[in-house]
Amino acid sequence: MDVLAKLFGSLARVKLMKLFLFNKDEQVTRTDIIKRAKISSSEATRELGQLERTGMIKKVSFFQEGKPLRSGKPGKKRRVQGYALNHSFRYLLPLQNLLIHSVPMQDKEIISRLSRVGKVKAVIVSGLFIQDSDSRLDMLVIGEGISPARLKNVVSTMEAEIGKELRYAAFETADFKYRLSVYDRLVRDVFDYPHQIVIDRIGLE
Repeated sequence: MDVLAKLFGSLARVKLMKLFLFNKDEQVTRTDIIKRAKISSSEATRELGQLERTGMIKKVSFFQEGKPLRSGKPGKKRRVQGYALNHSFRYLLPLQNLLIHSVPMQDKEIISRLSRVGKVKAVIVSGLFIQDSDSRLDMLVIGEGISPARLKNVVSTMEAEIGKELRYAAFETADFKYRLSVYDRLVRDVFDYPHQIVIDRIGLE
């Protein structure tokens, strides 16, 4: 991300470019963009304006569901202003090849981030991390004393940098070994299809 930030001017711009490229058919409000990319309001104003001037994104008007009512029914739809990827942008394909098909995060960075969530014993990545859209998960974390809240925060930060929601699961070591022994469907789907072991302290290999 540091190299890309230098190439494109700022980390905030790289985050926004990835957000739109990974979600190419999605229309997003400015508020949602700030939340998902984890950037400041001033950064959003500056970088959205820059990307719009280049022609990569465009302003759009669309309907969005309001907050759910107390009865549980969906809120009334309202028209909002936002942004969407401009599919006719002449440099779209080269940017997709560079930003989407590049390695989203190095192994050392993944390990460093996850070290904050508990005693991590193993990490397996697939899906987005190895450009395999058929995978059920992008990341499987195994360890002891893993904090769901801390893991959620770490994953949320990773999502903001990568530009796409990550599908992940976490298991205590004993629970994982049991699931592996009984051929749990989710666990087997990870190991039976393309994957990469980032760290292994429990003898997976």
